[in-house]
Amino acid sequence: MPLNAITYRVRPGREDELTEVFAPHNFTRVDSPVIKDASGETVGMLLGTGLFVQGDTLVRVIHHDGVSADRIARHMSVQKGVHEAERAILPYLAEPRDTETPEGFQRHFHRSFMTVLEQNSPDERPAVGTVALRYPLRRGAGAELAATRATCNRRATLLLSPEHPTIVRTALFLHEDILVRVVQYDGHPYDVVGYLTDRCFGTAAETWLEPYLLDAARPTHPDAYLALVHEQAMLSIAHMSVLGVD
Repeated sequence: MPLNAITYRVRPGREDELTEVFAPHNFTRVDSPVIKDASGETVGMLLGTGLFVQGDTLVRVIHHDGVSADRIARHMSVQKGVHEAERAILPYLAEPRDTETPEGFQRHFHRSFMTVLEQNSPDERPAVGTVALRYPLRRGAGAELAATRATCNRRATLLLSPEHPTIVRTALFLHEDILVRVVQYDGHPYDVVGYLTDRCFGTAAETWLEPYLLDAARPTHPDAYLALVHEQAMLSIAHMSVLGVD
C-alpha cells in the first residue's frame, strides 16, 4: 500500500491560514475514495491523505492501493472539495498557477509530483497518523540526489522493525530542493520519534544523505538528534483516511 506526495510553494508564515483552509468545518472530503476508469470499472482506491507545511513548503502525502499517478490526478481533479481548497489557498501561494479546470489541475499535479527515493510499505494497516520531516538541502543537491537515485545503497533504506510494531510504512520523497521523509504509525506520535532515533541516529539509513544536506554536521548525541527531529518535523494541518480518522 504505497505512498506518494505532491508539493506546493507557499508564502512563509501562513500556517494558521492554511490550517483553516483544510479544517474539517471548511474542507469538503472527496465524494468517494474509489477510483474508477472511464467505463466505471474500479481501478484503485485512495486510503488517506495528509497535509504538512513548513516555511515555504506545503506537502500533500497520498496513501493508496497502488493505483497510478495518472489515475489519482484524474480522480482528484474532479472533486469539488479539492477545487474549493485550491481556490482558498491561492492568496498564500508563492507561485501562481491555474488549477480551475480538471486539465489544469492534472498538469499541476504532475509538475508537483515528488520522486520516491525510498519506499517501505509492506503493511496494509491503515495509519492513525503521519509524521513528515523536511531535510534542508544545499543548493544543487536535489539534482544530484535525483541523478544517483538508481544507485542508492539499498542497505541504507529505512526499514521497519519488530521492535517498533506501531510503525506501518515509510517513504522518502524528493522534488527539486525539497527532501521529505514520511513515517506512518498506528500508535502514538512519539512512537515515531523512538523509531527514528533507533533506526536513523548514527546509521546508514541517514548518514548516506549527509553529502546533500545544507548542514552535514549531524548530531553525535541522541538528545541532540531528538532536538533535530523536532526541528525538521513539518506542521500537520490535516489527516484524512477512509476510516474517517482526522
